[in-house]
Amino acid sequence: MRTVQFSGILLALSACLFSCQKHSLSDYNYHRKHFKNILDLKGIPVTPQDEHLSSFSDLGSWHSFGLPKDSDKAAFGGFTGPFVMRQQESEWISPELLKLTLHDPVSGKAIALSEGKLIKNDFYPGILQQEIKVEDLKISLSLFFIDERTAFLKAKIHNQGEKRELQTSWKGKIFSQDDRAIRYKSKGLYIPIAKEEAVEVFFQEKGKLITSDSLAYHYQHTPFTLFRNGFWEESLLVRFTLSKEERKRSPLQTATILKQGDTFEIQNEERWDKYFKTLFKTHRKKALLSAQLHRTVAAKSLVTLIHNWRSAAGGFQHQGIVPSYAAKYFQGLWAWDSWKHAVAIAPFEPELAKDQIRAMYDYQNEEGMIADCFFRDPELESVNWRNTKAPLSGWAIYEVFTETGDSSFVRELYPQLKKYHYWWYTYRDHDQNGICEYGSTDGTRIAAAWESGMDNAVRFDSAVILNNQTKGAYSINQESIDLNAYLYQEKVYLTKLADILGITEDGRRYQKEAKELKEVLKTSFYHAKDGYFYDRRLKTKKPIRIQGPEGWAPLYNQIADKGQAEGVVKVMMDSSKFNTPIPFPTLSAAHPLFNPQKGYWRGPVWLDQAYFALKGMQYYGYKDEAIDMAEKLIEAADGLTSNKPIRENYHPISKQGLNAKHFSWSAAHLLMLFK
Repeated sequence: MRTVQFSGILLALSACLFSCQKHSLSDYNYHRKHFKNILDLKGIPVTPQDEHLSSFSDLGSWHSFGLPKDSDKAAFGGFTGPFVMRQQESEWISPELLKLTLHDPVSGKAIALSEGKLIKNDFYPGILQQEIKVEDLKISLSLFFIDERTAFLKAKIHNQGEKRELQTSWKGKIFSQDDRAIRYKSKGLYIPIAKEEAVEVFFQEKGKLITSDSLAYHYQHTPFTLFRNGFWEESLLVRFTLSKEERKRSPLQTATILKQGDTFEIQNEERWDKYFKTLFKTHRKKALLSAQLHRTVAAKSLVTLIHNWRSAAGGFQHQGIVPSYAAKYFQGLWAWDSWKHAVAIAPFEPELAKDQIRAMYDYQNEEGMIADCFFRDPELESVNWRNTKAPLSGWAIYEVFTETGDSSFVRELYPQLKKYHYWWYTYRDHDQNGICEYGSTDGTRIAAAWESGMDNAVRFDSAVILNNQTKGAYSINQESIDLNAYLYQEKVYLTKLADILGITEDGRRYQKEAKELKEVLKTSFYHAKDGYFYDRRLKTKKPIRIQGPEGWAPLYNQIADKGQAEGVVKVMMDSSKFNTPIPFPTLSAAHPLFNPQKGYWRGPVWLDQAYFALKGMQYYGYKDEAIDMAEKLIEAADGLTSNKPIRENYHPISKQGLNAKHFSWSAAHLLMLFK
């Protein structure tokens, strides 16, 4: 706690802020202050499992906070939470753990913040801010993250009236959960969560614990005098640590950290402004959408990825981006998602992008297979080795290299990528004809469908699982066009990566294989009458004439010839099939099993597949059509241009958002449209 007196500095800062606000958005001088409340993070949880609320985190933290609603006057003086993210057990620890309260020590009367005027109660990218005017006092609070375990809360009181005596306190409570209780430590609180995890609170100055029970506390400071135009300030830390070892090792002493709030806040602002400077570069000729024209969508997409950033811990040997913090079942890393997240975040956080790829390769077995997904808690047997995911890591590695120029990263991952690429031909090529199938390690068809990433797609309804000659390897009895298109493109990327490393012999091999595979896919998987690419039966080689996004994979991966691309684009632009109110559903709207409300991959629009469609159109000269479809998509999808969360997928007819909120790969592919 400290008090300081008014000086001309405040007036200078105010003048600067006024000057900064006069800049037009058209100047492209974007600052986080331009994006106030682009996500609605307001509301107080009623139960630990309250799932309708959103929250804010940063720097890979595993805990987050929100804001009370403007009408929640009883909550003025604090922030919602924390919310802690755990495998299948994510929960709100408290409705409001840290609430500032004031009273007059002379009269003994409380100074009720609930009776004050709420000036500010806002989320800006990277920070929460609240400001209340009560009597002659202006109370300001801000909360932001300073590392992957620590949130920093700054509180300030400005006395705009006559000299007065004040006394401050912090109050809070936690939800009743098992045997959980608040424990008091010198200058802080300790709340055990589960196993070795704990939430810790550190106050800047030692106070007095007035009342305490297992679920509530009241921490009171010594009275002080605040002169006219004087300030009182205090800082707090809120840490969510995951082990005893983490609580023992701290890069700086807590007392030192608490004194550096201004420095940390400046660093936070500079980092976020750098993100926006990168995001809103002058218009890129190859971009399908303008970030300047769709700045809310662009900024919200970036914020969504940062909010889903999780640091290394437990089964996470490297940091990464989870699919959605808001869905308990998505607190892990998935292979397909990870490749997409890495490409999108690379311009902003290149080390995170590299680690996102490394994290998945940490789960590569001796044969070369990469696990489908894994979670933080290794004790829950939470690594899925039943299947892998479609091969997009070569794309991710190359895109990260183009952003960073880091050839050492390529050298590090190249042997593992090569091993994974050829794993497909050993374990997922039933008849050894050089054309692969989706499959599983446990002999189940459902895991084979998961391997495609399109879990319940109609094209797999009649598929049968087959035992391959290699032990522990199974394939379905159909050769998928998207899988082999991705494998073709991976050969192209392997050629480029080999060239970067000077491995010419490997490069020649990949080029030869790519040329041969491309010819087979063009001649054997395209149905001229329908103008579309299809999967085909393994034995009979007959096409499985179900139109889904797999059919435009040859355009995205630049396999189709000009005439074939024309046929596919014609199908994509057909309003009875894929040019729906939100374009590019995952099953043709003309199919009798089209069911977006319940279908998951039987109709909803997934933005990764929409991106592949749009880029495929662009590659073959249909850029104007692609731009029109991209504009149509983001304008139609419910909430994309407002402060609603980005969804896992969207209903192509009603336009409503479906399934998980704050979904990372949707955000990732939106960002790619601006790239």
